[in-house]
Amino acid sequence: MKVLLLQSHLGRITFSHPLFPIGLCYIANALREKHHVKIVDLNMWELSSAYDQLKTEIMNFHPDVVGISIRNIDSTYRPDIFYHFKTIKPTAHLIKEINPNIKLLVGGAGFSIFAQKIMERIPEFDFGIYLEGEESTPELLDHIDSPGMVKGIYIRKNNSVHFTGPRELPDFSKLPVPKRDKEIVDIQQYNGPMDNFIGIQSKRGCMLDCTYCGYPFLSGKKLRLRSSESVVDEIEYLISLGIKKFTFVDNIFNIPPSHAKEICEEIIRRKLDVEWSAWFEIKHTTEDLVLLARKAGCKHFGFSPDGATDKALSFLRKGITEQDIQKNLRMMKKIDGVKAGYSFFFIPQAGFGNVIKTLYLYFKIPIYLSGRGGVFLSWIRIEPYTEIHKIAVENGLLRKDTDLLPEDVKELKKLFYTKSSYRCLDYFIIYLIKFIDKVLKPFAKFVLRRH
Repeated sequence: MKVLLLQSHLGRITFSHPLFPIGLCYIANALREKHHVKIVDLNMWELSSAYDQLKTEIMNFHPDVVGISIRNIDSTYRPDIFYHFKTIKPTAHLIKEINPNIKLLVGGAGFSIFAQKIMERIPEFDFGIYLEGEESTPELLDHIDSPGMVKGIYIRKNNSVHFTGPRELPDFSKLPVPKRDKEIVDIQQYNGPMDNFIGIQSKRGCMLDCTYCGYPFLSGKKLRLRSSESVVDEIEYLISLGIKKFTFVDNIFNIPPSHAKEICEEIIRRKLDVEWSAWFEIKHTTEDLVLLARKAGCKHFGFSPDGATDKALSFLRKGITEQDIQKNLRMMKKIDGVKAGYSFFFIPQAGFGNVIKTLYLYFKIPIYLSGRGGVFLSWIRIEPYTEIHKIAVENGLLRKDTDLLPEDVKELKKLFYTKSSYRCLDYFIIYLIKFIDKVLKPFAKFVLRRH
């Protein structure tokens, strides 16, 4: 069969550099032995022309099956709230309008979090691929006329939606390196100046227990590791394609620390000239590991302490303290040649002191790290399968029956973890962040360029 895999459009009117669809690449790799597969990223075009491009692709390729990946439901960023999901139904409708006989599949992280609701809201979808699809998708296409025997699939039958039941997640270590052949996807389109456009995955799963995070639901709490040799083989493969900048898209790169160390050592042993970034857990980030990662090409270390005070960190179940954050900052200041980014949430339940400390760190860290560090501030977007959802219901911030898949931006605004007594302060901080991001930072860059 001919299979067209689509990365759904995020819906922004203006063009921004897209991220390489690594999830679709894994699915394409699983299908390519039996099927003719092609990946199309609708984010390669501005929204105004993306649908016309989709029409052209379908008319030229004549797919039997189209799969749509939903990576993001919304921006999850309160200062810049955007509802990406609004493009999904028009995309599905257009495909069925062009050819009603096309079997239409949907999957991706954004789909799996809201699988039942999305299948019910968008009747154009014939099948839904729940969680990781490297095994279930080819099995479904092998049994397209009897899909009920395939586990991990949502099926539309007689105007109702049926789930075939859960299936065990794939053994990630046995999945082959996904090929990026040009006839399937042109990776050069993603080869930009930044190191975070093209991803490599060295593991799946997350052992952490953060209150707000859905990663354990999406990829399980048990770590599934690839060997360091396999990971660095993939890096060499990317180099052969002209790609020398990438990011590790693991939930956390340095858990377990030994795995991260082995990958860095293998990169160094092979003398690979690359630049990369990754997310690191603070407590397991030692000076030795930072120096090793820097030698292996790591230029940017991402940290997500999320809370600025011990009270906030305990509430978020981060397993670290304020002292750990300060120790990490002192270490990153001492080590030259790398940058560090830190993410924090505003958390009403942690008290006004956490708000003040968070703002203090927002201004302090870039100065303290002499321009080699920055801070990302946001609010928690409440999602299903998280402890924060239960807490929000218990505290009366949400009703138990509140739909976490909103209909529009107005409803989306209600799904951030905050409370009415902080409303004025929230608005002040939002406008402060917007002013800094849209006025002060561009002005500072302009002044630096002039000098």
